[in-house]
Amino acid sequence: MSPNNPNYYAMTTTFSFFATSILLAAMLMTGCSAGMEQDNAKETGADLTAPMSDMSAIDVLHLVSPRINIPAPGQTIAAGYFTLMNHGSESVTLTRISAAGLDVQMHTTVVEDAGTTMRALTSVTIAANEQTVFQPGGKHLMIRDLPTGVENLALNMEFADGSTLQTTFALIPMQQWMEGGQNPHQGH
Repeated sequence: MSPNNPNYYAMTTTFSFFATSILLAAMLMTGCSAGMEQDNAKETGADLTAPMSDMSAIDVLHLVSPRINIPAPGQTIAAGYFTLMNHGSESVTLTRISAAGLDVQMHTTVVEDAGTTMRALTSVTIAANEQTVFQPGGKHLMIRDLPTGVENLALNMEFADGSTLQTTFALIPMQQWMEGGQNPHQGH
């Protein structure tokens, strides 16, 4: 369509009006969602103005898919897995995971010349805006003598800054984890 067509200016004006309206609506929605994030943070007790030094490790962490695979009958050691995300601007160090009356240890699997071996971990540092994944064949939890007849287990994650994150890990029956099933939304 050329500028000589009498409808040309009416159509370009209409298009400009709609484009401007869409842009304005998008800007307003972005402003509203930023305000909602601040409102949500206030509801959870997060102080968005506090410097990182005034916050604890748990203020910037997100635990994803915490689960423990129930061992085969007759076995006493279970394995635990999860992802721990650090949304903060500084590294966070996990120093211990504990459960009332249970022996819980952090381990890693190391490939060596003669095969693989497990090594105990005394801490795990998660860099700013990074995550650590506890998974089969890598970092994992070793839990001795799980209680029977329960579906969840309370664990405490302890950090170098002295803060503690109280968590709940789902216990996954052997048949389910052998088939690759897990509860990915546990802990959200």
